Amino acid sequence: MRLPSASALILLSLATPLAAQPGPQSDTPRDTVRKVHVVPGMRHGPSAFPLTNYKETQPLVAGQIDFKHYHTSAEIETWMQKWAEQYPDLVELYQVGRSFGGRTLWQMTLTNKKTGKHTDKPAAFFDAGRHSGEISGTESAFYLMWYLLDRYGKDADVTRLLDEKAIYIRPLNNPDGSDMYRLTAQSNRSSVRPMDNDGDGLLDEDPGEDLDGDGFIRQMRQKVAMGKGDFILDPKDPSGRLLKRAGAGKGDWKVWGEGVDNDLDGRYNEDGVGGLDLHRNYPENWRPEPGHDATGRGWTQNGAGAYPLSEPETRSLVLWLLEHPNVGVANSMDTAVPMHLRGPSVCEETECMTPADLAIYRHMDSVGTSITRYPWAGDVYRTYNTRTPVNPFTGDSSRPEPLFGHGPDWGYSYYGAVWYGDEIWNGGREKDYDNDGRIDDWEVLRYCDEAFGGTCFQTWTKFTHPALGEVEIGGFNPKFFSQNGPPEVMEQWARNEAMFNLYMAMSLPKLEITDVRVTAAKAAKDSATHEVRVTVRNSGRLPTALEQARKIKIVRPDQVVAQFGKDSKSRLVGRPPEFWLGGGETKTVTLRFRIGEDEADRTATLRLLSTRGGVVEQAVEFQPSSR
Repeated sequence: MRLPSASALILLSLATPLAAQPGPQSDTPRDTVRKVHVVPGMRHGPSAFPLTNYKETQPLVAGQIDFKHYHTSAEIETWMQKWAEQYPDLVELYQVGRSFGGRTLWQMTLTNKKTGKHTDKPAAFFDAGRHSGEISGTESAFYLMWYLLDRYGKDADVTRLLDEKAIYIRPLNNPDGSDMYRLTAQSNRSSVRPMDNDGDGLLDEDPGEDLDGDGFIRQMRQKVAMGKGDFILDPKDPSGRLLKRAGAGKGDWKVWGEGVDNDLDGRYNEDGVGGLDLHRNYPENWRPEPGHDATGRGWTQNGAGAYPLSEPETRSLVLWLLEHPNVGVANSMDTAVPMHLRGPSVCEETECMTPADLAIYRHMDSVGTSITRYPWAGDVYRTYNTRTPVNPFTGDSSRPEPLFGHGPDWGYSYYGAVWYGDEIWNGGREKDYDNDGRIDDWEVLRYCDEAFGGTCFQTWTKFTHPALGEVEIGGFNPKFFSQNGPPEVMEQWARNEAMFNLYMAMSLPKLEITDVRVTAAKAAKDSATHEVRVTVRNSGRLPTALEQARKIKIVRPDQVVAQFGKDSKSRLVGRPPEFWLGGGETKTVTLRFRIGEDEADRTATLRLLSTRGGVVEQAVEFQPSSR
């Protein structure tokens, strides 16, 4: 297989944006009666929230596909069903589980069914939407689906990919949370499972409220006497829109999240819907929630859940992958750093990864940044935690901080795959205008003004608060600027990330049987009559198994076996040879057979078997033996 270069994928990532294309009308009825969205779960706070019809989630033309808006889950599921009907030879759509709220978790397999079973091919796995508000990842996963199906039969590389490989895509890994995010003013970290985030014994009792009715939960600010607040006007911003933290009791402004203090504890919005983090629920290096370490001295992890894989969304993903060990590369996409993010998350990469595996990851880091232009790529423990002058968790950018129960760590340490958890979009941190090595809120606001005419920032507007009196409500758009990009720029981000994932998929092993030679067996103490020398090659970039995969026994060694007819008297003498094939590596193995005397005994199928390299077959014939 001729693999496209990274530079070719960079050019693809800069291609002309997708124009609107004909597609299905959604058969999902719009809720025009209740005017609310109901979040599953029993909680002390509200579960029904007003529906918000965001312009950012509206297609350019109803019933046509475009990537200038954020797709709702109903829209994505409708397209997946449409494609399953339209491309029956390429698409398999199926349920892999149910969410906390009982929603179907859909997954799609893309491969040419006529060239073999998907389980007999090297495979890639891509999922997104685990974090409720990080919908940019879902857009990239959805874009990759469309891209592969649209270009199959037209683009030689895409056609070859689906002929030889299998691609598994799960774009909506948390439909409960992402629907709440897309359809209401609410947002949360991940699962909507009710939790007690503030330790008062109540579940989800203090969510934010959209007091001014603009569809977003922004910020509230109030002018107070100097020394009574924690913020001051940012001196870099002459417009007075930005505040700067001055320290406790050193400012003349107070700031809260938009809403009311529902539980009267003096805090605002501290216990909204959910609180669990699906990306801290994986079984590798899982740690309990704060307050559940009996010693009070051990490591804990916010959002970890009751136990590893306690949540149906992560449990279904891990169990499905363990049942499909042919997956060699994966990416579980999030938002927003931006970064090609991977393990390890609890130790230095040189301590926790073999040199050979680390070299592969560093190659992917380099290619990834060349395609996406992300400023960072690397491990969580060191690279992520020290990427900025001030670490938001430790305050010391030179001090790494462990992260527990993280997907990429399970993906490498327990599953032995090349596994990323990429972060898409930059939160508006587009340009360092003053070249001081960091991008602050003033520079984000300046980019907002220059690129979008200031529409990503809501001007502060007076509001009479029931408890605080006169306040001002405003600030950055929390959903379609701070956490995810404005729709008009997100197609490029989604495409770039998809091109990196495409590169990883195209780097999977490609096995070939390049030569077969049958001779009479040399004299030996066994009963063999024939000897077969088989030359095999992996022309893919990646090995058939990372060293970690071999170590943890997630894959079996590669081997060549022979399959004879049902009633054949021929048989292999001894055990099939076992080996591993590196990227670009060729090996020759020898098998010895005792071949029966009947003509039907002299035909066999050689099978090159590899857990992550797939299955390759070639017929072989044996001449009658003189022994």
